[in-house]
Order: sequence, then C-alpha cells, then structure tokens
Amino acid sequence: MSAEPTRIDRQVFKTYDLRPRGAFNEEGAVVYRSGSSSCRGRVAVALVAAGALVLSGCGRSSESTGTADAGPAVDNSPATGDVTIWAAQNEGKTLSALAKSFTAENPGVRITVTPVSFDELPRKVDTAVASGQVPDIIQPSTGLQSFVATGGIAPVPDGVTDPKDFFEPAVSAVTFHGIRYAVPWYVTVQSFYYRADLAKKAGVEAPKTWDDTIKFGKALKNAGARHGALIYTKGTAAWQTVLPLIYEAGGTVLKDGKFTFDTPEVITALDHYQSFFREGVADPTVTISTAGETEAGFADGTFGSYLTGSFSYGLALSALHGDTAKLGLATLPAGPKSGAGYLGGSGLAVMASAHNKDAAWKFVRYATSAQGEQKAYEISGVLPAARTAWKSGPLAESAVGKTFASQIENSLPQPQVLTWTEVRDAIARYAEQLARGVISPKDAATRLQAEAEKIGTGER
Repeated sequence: MSAEPTRIDRQVFKTYDLRPRGAFNEEGAVVYRSGSSSCRGRVAVALVAAGALVLSGCGRSSESTGTADAGPAVDNSPATGDVTIWAAQNEGKTLSALAKSFTAENPGVRITVTPVSFDELPRKVDTAVASGQVPDIIQPSTGLQSFVATGGIAPVPDGVTDPKDFFEPAVSAVTFHGIRYAVPWYVTVQSFYYRADLAKKAGVEAPKTWDDTIKFGKALKNAGARHGALIYTKGTAAWQTVLPLIYEAGGTVLKDGKFTFDTPEVITALDHYQSFFREGVADPTVTISTAGETEAGFADGTFGSYLTGSFSYGLALSALHGDTAKLGLATLPAGPKSGAGYLGGSGLAVMASAHNKDAAWKFVRYATSAQGEQKAYEISGVLPAARTAWKSGPLAESAVGKTFASQIENSLPQPQVLTWTEVRDAIARYAEQLARGVISPKDAATRLQAEAEKIGTGER
C-alpha cells in the first residue's frame, strides 16, 4: 500500500446544502412517500427475551452467521408500508435523499427520517422500547455494542448484503460473537493532516514513522506554526488518538477475553503519545471544545499538523478557503509494528421489535449498496464502506481517495467489548494525565489495566 502524501483535490470532498423536499410531519420529521400508506400497529417488545436469544448465539443463518431469530430471508419484491428511521442530523439528510430515490422505485413504501443525535439515541431508544413505539432503523454508530448487549437490534438476515462486498474492518465492527447486527454504511479512517505550505517552507516531507513525526512537528514550528502538532488530550478525540498508537506498537486492548493494557507494546504507545509533549511539539494546555475548532486552528497556523478522522478533510479545506496548496494528507506514520489505524463510521441496523422489518431491511440493502454509498458520498462526502464503491468515480481517481483507501486497508476495528464506552473513557482520562506529565507510561498502563478489569468485559 502506498503511503505517499498527497495534496487535496478539492473536488473530492464537498460541503452540500441538502434540503429535503419531502413533507414535514407533526414531529418535524421529513416524510417521503410515493404511494399509499398503511396503518402501523404497535408491537410490544420482549427485550429481555430477545437479548437472551441474541447473546446465546444459537441457530445461525447461512449469510450472517446470525441466529434463527434473524427472521426470514429478504426477497426482491417491492417494499411496502411505513418505515421510520432515526439518524444523526447530517446523516439523516443523506438518508432523506436516499429515501426519496428508494420510494421512487418502491411506490408502496413511506419513509420517515427523524434526526436523533448520537448522545440522545440510547435514551430515546429506551423510551421507545418501553412505549412500544420503536423506529424501524437506527444508526447506532459506536454505540452499537450497547444496543447488542440489551438485545434491541436484530441480526442481519439472509438476502440483505454479502459481507465480502465491504471492507473487512467495517464488517468486524458490526459483528459480535460471529453475528452481524448492522450493515456497514460509511467509514471514517484516521489520517495525518499537515500544513503542506509550511512543510515546503521547512523542506520536509510528510512523516512515515513515529520518529519522523516528532522531527516533522519541530520543523513546522520553525517554519511558523505555533505548535508543531495538535495532540488531543481529552474526551473522545483523546482515546481516538491513543488507540491507533497501541495498534501501531503491536499492542491490543483485549485478547482472549482479557484486557491487555499492561503490556510492553501499550507502554511503548503511551510513551510515544507523551513524547509529543515532552519534546515540545504539542502543548498539553491546548484543548478543543467545539466542532471546527481544530480545523480553524490548523488554518490560522496554531497547529501545523494533527491526527484525526477522514471527516475532517472537508472542514479543513473549508477553513483554508479551498486552498489545496496548504493542505497535506498522508497515511498514519508507522510505529514499531505497523501504520495501522482504527476504522470508525457507522452501519445501519434494524430494531429487533421493528414494525416493518421487511421494508426496513430492503431500504438498508439499498442504502448500503455500492450505488447507495456512492450517492451518500456525492451528497455529504462520507466515505463508502463498500469496496465496490471505490472502484470507479471520483474516489477511485483522486489522490485523496487513494490515500484514504490505503489507510482503510491498513485499519483495524475498534475493540469488540460490550463495555467499550466505559473503557475508552478511561483511556482518555489517562491520556490527559500523560499529556500533563503527572504519570509515567508504565504507571498509566498498570492503572488502566486495573481500571479496565474493574469495568469488566460485560460478558456473562
């Protein structure tokens, strides 16, 4: 795989103002309907029983290696009836556009897309389950583990998608105990962003190794950046920075059902994380609290480089007023073992107690097809999880697309542990301590191991 740094082709990522043309219902949701609607019954939810079946892993179907309660295979007949989707606001706009074309092909179906933030989703799902008024489709994102643990999500039945059509880490991210609970829709991949103009001024190339990264950051400072790199120290962005370093050092978070933080590989990763601050490349007092703040600081020269997901590309380009000469992109600098990052993103899942599973799965199949994911990319710039969507069009032809594709192939899924939300918060807390220099990498690894063991894996 190529790790060659690239300049940004501004035509690859765009910011679209998508304005759904459907009608708005009384809840403020966008409704697409080409044909007659059908009345929707309310189905009580046997959540506990469903959870027991899901976690038992019995009665697997051929395609999903899922359970018998995955339901009948989905056929190719037209979708009918009502389908309700809960999705994050931006993704919801994209799904609304897909719903419009889907209903044109399936005139007997009516799709309602309601925006629900990722933070609100667990609470709203709990309330919906209790009232029996669940949506048919949700966008679980990184909270998928929690929904699997409670049995709220249905296994993927036969006839929806072939897992071989998607990047393997994306499939692994939605698979628990050999059972798929969602279909990959889009991916986000960690990459290295840098000010190409400052690198040119300093006479340095994008870093290929950890050691290069420290030298590169110092060179950008000498070329005019206030800080050579932005290294996140708090919250989600902090654990998202540390996790790839663990992978690159050859470490793991979980192996054979046991946490593995107290290993030489993890200590090496934490030491590299702390080295950015020891070497004066990053400032531990710098924190990011609002969306777009990273890219704004990057554009005004506060930070010469940073590591984050592919979602940042369009924001950075916008902050630079489209000046592609200033924006450099490269795959992650390699550690002792590899340049592996982790693959984020989101799939689409159908609720175990959905009212219209058949039509819901047919829409999921449509949205996650190569055609659907290409369209999502064209609308909002989210990267397709389907391999075939990368074989033609602007992504396949773009240097930026090739860089992201290269990193995707060199990415691993997030740890598949049901308590990941709690564990990753612990990683973030120790990252902040490392940044401030109040704990050694070895002590941080030891305490993190103890805390993770106290949290547990969530397995019965």
